[in-house]
Amino acid sequence: MVKKVVLAVMILAGFWLFPQAGNAAMQGINTEGGLYVTNCESWVSLRSYASTEAPVLARIPLGTRVNIIDDNDPCYRDMVFAHVQYQGKRGYVLYNYLTAKWTMYRVVNCNEWISLRTEPSTEAKTAARIPRGQLVRFVKQAENGFYYVEYNGRLGYALSYYLD
Repeated sequence: MVKKVVLAVMILAGFWLFPQAGNAAMQGINTEGGLYVTNCESWVSLRSYASTEAPVLARIPLGTRVNIIDDNDPCYRDMVFAHVQYQGKRGYVLYNYLTAKWTMYRVVNCNEWISLRTEPSTEAKTAARIPRGQLVRFVKQAENGFYYVEYNGRLGYALSYYLD
């Protein structure tokens, strides 16, 4: 019960704390129990227990989805830390860096595909090709007219001109 209340509060808070991303094709809430890492430069710490002094088990990249562990952990009451699972590891992440909200853009304005790049530059290496019509999940606005997005589990940069 406590987890459901906490998740509902986080979902509602996400609407007010995280700005809308332009003219998005679709927006929604992840209702499958996972949350996305947000509100950081590039990563957050997965800690061994619910404290900023706890040893770091892993760095979780911006935009990555983590799974909430429903084990009636007392940290749920205070909404300071979330007990999560990431790549098989269980640990704690500050709630300030998690949201259930997502925004999807559709690839448009191209002949066949666009590039998912490793940096916000047309000169950067192409990490993947995203076919016209496919959806990408918005993570954050970047520089040079790029958005930092997720496509098929990969994070990278796409020119916002090609997204609607």
